Amino acid sequence: MDTKFKVEITPAFESDLRRFEHNLEAYPRKIARITAKIHKSLLLLHAMPLIYPVYLDVPKYRKIVIEDYLVLYTVDKRKNLVEVRRLLYSRMNIPDLIV
Repeated sequence: MDTKFKVEITPAFESDLRRFEHNLEAYPRKIARITAKIHKSLLLLHAMPLIYPVYLDVPKYRKIVIEDYLVLYTVDKRKNLVEVRRLLYSRMNIPDLIV
């Protein structure tokens, strides 16, 4: 029997997503493309939460690379829980933002 993980979106991720959409509001096709990729990637986490690599700069996180952005998330195997924590521009000093 396959274990399904619950995927929770944190307020910080939601805030990052709003900021991403605001910053790129002049490029609605780019927003739509990246948002679709994020959604598709997050759907995989229910069944395969370890599919994406560990973020080596901050190993408590795993990372999904989507164009110039990183989706950072954690996995709690005991609780069958994935927490989607952040959506950040990959060229930022990410460790300083999330530690």
